[in-house]
Amino acid sequence: MNFGLEDETLEFKKTTGELNEAMCSICAMLNKHGFGTLYFGVLPNGEVKGQTVNDSTLRDVSRKIYECIRPQIIPIIKRMIVDEKEIIEVTFKGNEAPYSCKGMYFIRTADEDRVLEPHELRQLFEYNKNSSWDMLVSEHTIDDIDLNSLERFYNKATACGRLKDDKFDPLKLLTKLELIKNHKLTNAAYYLFGKNDPIVLKMAIFATDEKLTFLDINRISGNIITLIEEANNYIKKNIRWKAEFVGMTRVEVPEIPLKSLREIICNSFAHARYNANTEHEITIHPSMVRIYNPGEFPLGYKPEDFIDKNIPSLVRNPLILKTLFLSEDVESYSSGFKRVFDECGKNDVKLKYEITRFGFTFIFLRKNENSSAVLNMNEDYDELLNLIKENPYLSSNELKDRLNLSLRTIQRMLKTLKDKGDIKRVGTTKGYWEIIE
Repeated sequence: MNFGLEDETLEFKKTTGELNEAMCSICAMLNKHGFGTLYFGVLPNGEVKGQTVNDSTLRDVSRKIYECIRPQIIPIIKRMIVDEKEIIEVTFKGNEAPYSCKGMYFIRTADEDRVLEPHELRQLFEYNKNSSWDMLVSEHTIDDIDLNSLERFYNKATACGRLKDDKFDPLKLLTKLELIKNHKLTNAAYYLFGKNDPIVLKMAIFATDEKLTFLDINRISGNIITLIEEANNYIKKNIRWKAEFVGMTRVEVPEIPLKSLREIICNSFAHARYNANTEHEITIHPSMVRIYNPGEFPLGYKPEDFIDKNIPSLVRNPLILKTLFLSEDVESYSSGFKRVFDECGKNDVKLKYEITRFGFTFIFLRKNENSSAVLNMNEDYDELLNLIKENPYLSSNELKDRLNLSLRTIQRMLKTLKDKGDIKRVGTTKGYWEIIE
């Protein structure tokens, strides 16, 4: 079999010994056409030469693409047998040009890869400046919409007055929001309301500030609308609350303002980069709550710049942001950070952030646990001790379900009882609790 001649979207490499050259070709094809195919084990004239292919070989190709190409892409890498010879097929696409390979920019001309001249690079930046991934038309139709998610959004948007109540009509609503074109959903529509779980959210609780010992871990899939609620509920269940009295009324107060938490969660989903192999992540540690957004922060800026300076909003996903604005999940014009900093300042909650080349992490610092506030839960402690007396083999997860409390709360209560000398743990994985009289 002969694969024909190389062209602007097709490249052949004799072996994976030409990985470095292959990266330049991938970069060049992405910048010229936004997609391409590359084969290892095929000669320049299209004849199949073959090469040894194993799991390690495929990992080397994947790792090289991950390390070299920016912005990141998700290639499809397959081992194939042609004429009884093994080859590797790499297909790829991307809509975030310009792409670089180890900091250099290439463009495809016929079957060659050449370095972009400065003026060409400026033109490429200008050309793509106003293009947006979330406005592109996907392969999905209205049949791929989760109508419950769409209706929840509609009810919320009409209730707050940002969307006119014209009775819920899915097609009419999507058209009005510019989320469907020629019977095809935009990427924004699919990721906001898709029923095939387009996004992954990881949530975990750790015993220490390092990501070592899990107390709880969840990995769920869904669309933006559902995952925003999942993320909010998970944090609310697993942070500390204290009781305060306003006059004669008892009020439960969270250690971190809920509005600030929701603002950061919603902004994370609004400004993420969705066509890369990354996941949203929330981790809860003894001293902090971390919310990770798989999208780079605007180059050359810090969150403080959007608080102290009159900087216009820099938007990665305008359709997603516009939709979440209508339901009051986010605000426009970069005002979110200012509200979060102001509210947390009033509540004496300290904030940090981390900016990396792969994403942005917002960090809420937690205060030291107030043991007296925990010990106010006398009834829960009595019920916990009774459950342990009845069945000392109950796990933390089983105790959590019996008492309808979060796993984090159960872990904290068990530690308190151990520290007071009321109980002790006998054994490890298959151990049991012993009541100390």
